[in-house]
Amino acid sequence: MINILIADDHALIRQGLKKLIEMEKDMKVVAEVSNGEEAYKIARELMPDIILMDINMPRSNGIKAAKMLKEENSNTKIIFLTIYDDREYLIEAFKIGVEGYVLKDADSDELIKAIRIVKNGGIYIQPSLLNVIKNVEKNDFKKDLTKREFEILSLIAKGYTNKDIAENLYLSEKTVKNHVYNIFKKLDVKDRTQAAIYLIKNRNTY
Repeated sequence: MINILIADDHALIRQGLKKLIEMEKDMKVVAEVSNGEEAYKIARELMPDIILMDINMPRSNGIKAAKMLKEENSNTKIIFLTIYDDREYLIEAFKIGVEGYVLKDADSDELIKAIRIVKNGGIYIQPSLLNVIKNVEKNDFKKDLTKREFEILSLIAKGYTNKDIAENLYLSEKTVKNHVYNIFKKLDVKDRTQAAIYLIKNRNTY
């Protein structure tokens, strides 16, 4: 069962999301909150698998709530569900380390897809936002990555753990861990989310 917390300051949106989500047999809404402060507090108490987080909310917005949770190394994954398609919000979201970004005008199938991908360890960005992501920075993607490092980076973007990568590429976990360290260093990123976003932004230039 995928346990989900909804954080949005509009009651009608929360109600609609709950009905949509609970049509899925393997998903359950464990709580609803109307501001960032409550989202942070309830997430720490219930430890849901996923938070669907609005950005613009009273009493601590979604950005601040997400940042506090990520700084505490919370295992809860966060999908921003918002009206904002500004690149500034996208930059901030993925600097924090959120796992998904979906606009409120997305269709229901896309939101459910995003939840499943993020729950399974992947990163989800609404396709219509990919051009915004690609234009955030103009980096030289190659960054001296070896063929093996690129293979591993591609699997990281798909949500693979070090153990999964080791099994897929017939390597030891220690070897994979060393490659991941080198990838992070070369790309100047801090975690797997940032590495995945880097690949998405620059895939077409490799």
